[in-house]
Amino acid sequence: MSNFMEYAIQLAQMVKGQTGINPPVGAVVVNNGRIVGLGAHLKQGEKHAEVQALDMAGKEAKGGIIYISLEPCTHFGSTPPCVNKIIEFGLSKVIYAVKDTTLPSEGDAILEQAGIDVEYQYSEEAAALYKDFFKAKSGQIPEITMKVSVSLDGKQATDLGQSKWITNSEVKQDVYHLRHTHDAVLTGNGTINADNPLYTTRIPNGKNPIRIVLAKSGNVDFTKQLFQDSSSEVWIYTENQTLESPNRNIKVICIDKCYLKDILKDIYKRGIGSLLIEAGPRITSKFLQTDFINQLIIYYAPKIIGGSGKNQFYQTADIIDLNETTQFEISSTELINQNLKMILRKK
Repeated sequence: MSNFMEYAIQLAQMVKGQTGINPPVGAVVVNNGRIVGLGAHLKQGEKHAEVQALDMAGKEAKGGIIYISLEPCTHFGSTPPCVNKIIEFGLSKVIYAVKDTTLPSEGDAILEQAGIDVEYQYSEEAAALYKDFFKAKSGQIPEITMKVSVSLDGKQATDLGQSKWITNSEVKQDVYHLRHTHDAVLTGNGTINADNPLYTTRIPNGKNPIRIVLAKSGNVDFTKQLFQDSSSEVWIYTENQTLESPNRNIKVICIDKCYLKDILKDIYKRGIGSLLIEAGPRITSKFLQTDFINQLIIYYAPKIIGGSGKNQFYQTADIIDLNETTQFEISSTELINQNLKMILRKK
């Protein structure tokens, strides 16, 4: 893989989590071995990476090569097709790292008919970046990461509900970065009442996610600090048709039944492409029994809490046979000042 393609993939990685339901894409325009344009898709509804790079290159793009982390789009959405822009600027060649199987038409054929060479230069690194995007687009639900902070024996809190702080301050900083890279964070009304969290990033120039609260009964305490904070919107999903928002920052979304799949599809329709789950054992356990989760991140503190296990992060009503348990693969591990961060994906 060329250095230019590596740069394009790095640009895409840098904007992951800020493009909504659109994919993060990076592009590099090269002419006579010199970079003349760089671009990344910065925000849903704004210029795509290819357009950014071509606009920067200007007349120097003519006869050049564009390296793109993902196959250029061929359809009209909130912006025109990128293949049209590539043809307009007179490039001689397009090289991309991942084929977009969700495109409605064949981009290669369109470009080749315009006299532009096309090369599919597969990259495992780029493919890993788009794997969850393709799944989300196909299912029309967000890419989902679940985060839990627990003791060695899997407790999110003591039997008396004490949970501040199981993990250390460095883990909190890592979680702030996680929130920054997701469009929204989802939790339950019970967690809001028990912990009074804010779910903001608290990092310089950090992007605060939309806060989503599942409150089936609608028994919401609007005095909690999350509802008083205006740094980002709060969405409440409820079955209570009488629940009213106290201000414009809080959006009450009433649905007939608070089924997870219906909620996730509605969240996706509203432009949320990446969702972080930070919740208590009840909601955490519900999600872990579904196929919705793309990634599970567990922060382990070197502590043993004990007790009855009522705040164990994963609980089921049924006893599951060992042969039928959900299997995970460990993607990576990291030691954060004696706390262990483990990133897992379902097999």
